[in-house]
Amino acid sequence: MNTTTPIRSTTVWLFALLAGWGGLAMASTPTEKVVCTQLPRSQWMSEQQARAAFDAPRYLLVRFKISRGNCHEFYAVEKDGTVVEAYRHPVTGETVRLTRVPPPTPVAPQPTGQPEASGTPPAGR
Repeated sequence: MNTTTPIRSTTVWLFALLAGWGGLAMASTPTEKVVCTQLPRSQWMSEQQARAAFDAPRYLLVRFKISRGNCHEFYAVEKDGTVVEAYRHPVTGETVRLTRVPPPTPVAPQPTGQPEASGTPPAGR
């Protein structure tokens, strides 16, 4: 019996995705640095205001940080498992870049041609 809750497995998947930065999850490369502003941080909205503008309660998990290009950077997971990476302008709250990575699709088990081990021998023997 699988006792992992959808939120817990989604959280694990998000952190693995963020740690590995594999394949489609990479929203930008170092040559595609997103730059939002050079204004002093005293003119920026607070993290609380930025989370409200991003609609953080809509998501299962939200990670907030300041990017190297002076953007409010959000990583979030939607209820369906889609990972969202958003760069938002810290003064205006405008979305500068938004990347959505759909959840991985489960792979159906392939038949092996072997009878399943059910404790009884196959018919005909």
